[in-house]
Amino acid sequence: MKRIIILGCTGSIGTTTLQAIRSKALPFKVVGLSSNTRSQELLSLAQEFQAEAVCTTGSSLTGIEGVRSYAGFNGLEEMLHSLEADMVLNAIAGFEGLKASLSALRCGFDLALANKESVVCAGSYLFDVAKQHGASIIPVDSEHSAIWELLKGRESDSISSLVLTASGGPFRTLPKKDFASITVDKALAHPTWNMGKKITIDSATLANKALEVIEASYLFNVDADTIEVVIHPESIIHSMVRTIDGAVYAQMGNPDMTLPIINALGAGHASLVSPLDFTNLTLHFSKPDYERFPLLSLAFSILRRGGSSALAFNAADEIAVHAFLKGAISYPKMIEVVQRTLEHAWSESVGSFEETLALDKQARNIARSYL
Repeated sequence: MKRIIILGCTGSIGTTTLQAIRSKALPFKVVGLSSNTRSQELLSLAQEFQAEAVCTTGSSLTGIEGVRSYAGFNGLEEMLHSLEADMVLNAIAGFEGLKASLSALRCGFDLALANKESVVCAGSYLFDVAKQHGASIIPVDSEHSAIWELLKGRESDSISSLVLTASGGPFRTLPKKDFASITVDKALAHPTWNMGKKITIDSATLANKALEVIEASYLFNVDADTIEVVIHPESIIHSMVRTIDGAVYAQMGNPDMTLPIINALGAGHASLVSPLDFTNLTLHFSKPDYERFPLLSLAFSILRRGGSSALAFNAADEIAVHAFLKGAISYPKMIEVVQRTLEHAWSESVGSFEETLALDKQARNIARSYL
């Protein structure tokens, strides 16, 4: 039995993971669980899966007999140090997940990473920490998981490019002149995926795909010119790899996060998802419209300029999306806030968590000034 710790266990990725373990009788022993504030749900899951320790990062916690209880991010770090485990799944949403990723790696745990902000904000520093502690980082995002699988057994010099697919979101065909009338409810109505609010809004603006472009660069050690994005509204092909001989290899499947999660945890041999039915299956592809979705084009310029621009992009996006979800700004304004924040230099490189924290705070303050 592989011993695993699930951070962010009450969110979309966490609940999908636990449901898969529950229903598929997978060979995992859940030894640690964390959530932000859903303490009662957390305790219920701890009892069900007989976890050894739990932590709430955003609230206090009344413990239960036989289960060690921790609180706050310092408590999370203590919990990680107290447990024997083979792998940590980090499903904490947003920039706050970075500290958890670093703590897990410093404990020497292999990291199944659903928190893309860890890679986007810390960049090569995150991978340096992993190397120092003999830990691996395995992607959980469906697109990066697909590429991870497709690259197995292939030499790097045989790869021409990585092709990330994007559904295009709910406004794929909406004229730009109508963007000002986009409401929060409309932006949250994603056509193919069921996700949390932040990532759903990011999928509407294609900011999520921008983050994934940046993440792919670090995960697979490729530059901006080696990454492509194609709009594929059915979300059946999760990503593709072009080889130098002209061939294209794709991973196909129904839109279901179970497979990439469990593959990252190392139990992909089980029957996890319903097989793809090719009866009457039609697939469509198109080029991204960078004029209507400028945040996606920003990702490529960010990779070329380097520094802390990726971190600034993430910070500004989190501020802008939060304001949009509260109804404080419009959909076009949300995009403008990110663009204007990126007009600053952001030339500093990140070499520690403290530097990352300071630059993130600076970027958030700048973004707030544009709200």
